[in-house]
Amino acid sequence: MVRPGGPASEWSRERVDQVARSIHDPARVTAALAEAREPSVERVRELVGRARQGEGLCPEEVAALLHVEDPTWRNQVLAAAREIRERYYARRISVSAPVCPTNRCVNECLYCPMRRSNSRLRRRAATTGDLQREIVALLDEGYRSFTLVFGDDRSGTAYVRDAVWATFGTTSGLRQAQRVDLDINPMRPDQQAALGEAGRLGTNHVVQETYDPEAYGRLHPEGPKSDYAWRLTCHDRALESGWEQVGLGILLGLHDHRYDVVALVAHAQYLEKQYSMEPAVVSLPRLVHSTGAPASLSTEFEVDDERFCYVVAVLRLALPFYSIQLSTPVQGPVRRELYSLGVTQCSVGSLSYPGAYSGDGEPETNSTLRIGSPRALEQLVYRMAEFGFVPNLCANCAVAGRRPAGARSRCVNERCGPNSLAALKEYLLDHASPETQVLGDRLIQRELSRLPERLRSDTLDLLQEVEAGLRRQVL
Repeated sequence: MVRPGGPASEWSRERVDQVARSIHDPARVTAALAEAREPSVERVRELVGRARQGEGLCPEEVAALLHVEDPTWRNQVLAAAREIRERYYARRISVSAPVCPTNRCVNECLYCPMRRSNSRLRRRAATTGDLQREIVALLDEGYRSFTLVFGDDRSGTAYVRDAVWATFGTTSGLRQAQRVDLDINPMRPDQQAALGEAGRLGTNHVVQETYDPEAYGRLHPEGPKSDYAWRLTCHDRALESGWEQVGLGILLGLHDHRYDVVALVAHAQYLEKQYSMEPAVVSLPRLVHSTGAPASLSTEFEVDDERFCYVVAVLRLALPFYSIQLSTPVQGPVRRELYSLGVTQCSVGSLSYPGAYSGDGEPETNSTLRIGSPRALEQLVYRMAEFGFVPNLCANCAVAGRRPAGARSRCVNERCGPNSLAALKEYLLDHASPETQVLGDRLIQRELSRLPERLRSDTLDLLQEVEAGLRRQVL
């Protein structure tokens, strides 16, 4: 969340470059990968055993696990990831809807169809009224958590602030947005602080795409995004400006995934040490082949489903208390495997163009980079319940504030279980078909049996309140 406050300290060019060097050292990552080739059985056994205790892994240890090729030991890594995921998150998956108010991007990212030189893409920016119609459509479907995806269209801080106000201020009956995250270009400290006027925001998402400076330069030849160090240091500026949660990420398929995963872990642990907190989310979108984006057609660094699952498993061991977000389409069996290995957030249901939900949009403005075909929320809820996972529509953690490193394990164990089941019951009563209600109620009963006695009693009280017509009664 971002809190109102004054601008952070000035970020001169010298400071930007200095902090960027502190975050990412290419020589360290390259050396770690070189030294980690063909790790011994003893080394892998040691790392997996320690990771099972929830201690996390340093970048050099992550490099070792990424080089494991033996199927037996890969399976051990996968098994350990499932244990960690179950221990700290049970079978909950938070669900949110991305909303794209604008596709007027000024950058020239070669892998993105939204790049400014793509003349085939029709450009549009939503008005406040357009955006409110989008939010109403999503509220009526059952969503309560939203991510506003802006890209880099230089509409200004006021446009972003007004969009946030519009999202929080939109209601449909008794329904309204409870959490708003931003996926936005890196901003100056004064711009970051100004967003506090719009309310308490959730997570500031910025995906680095690739941490390799040379590859980054080739893929971003023009536009503000071509400034590698400015983007790399954006989370520092956000945290100094009052944001309480930030999200990191890489775009799998742009560069050697081993390099980027090791660098991502180093970045996360740098922020944890520097600010005594845990970043909220690690996002792992995969490159989507798109017309008008030449670099997206390359298969040199393509990450297939099996390797994708292994990357998620290694990250779950390395960062046990971080949320891992799935934001690109995968087939049902692979999605189920990703859920079990470590994915704890799911960003679904969107076509990436303004007006996609309300029917006011123009499909010709769709960039198709981030999300594939639309998935109705009920379909997602049904499939998750069928797989045995709890679709978590509760946004209660949005008001928890910044937590010190290690505190999240207590939160997810003591509060998220009851709150997520109450939110699911609310969804089933207000939005679901009879078939989904039956499946969802079975899931709730199964999850109740897994809770400790005290939490089970508290949860039953919450469920009774929901059935009596009360809403958003959370612990």
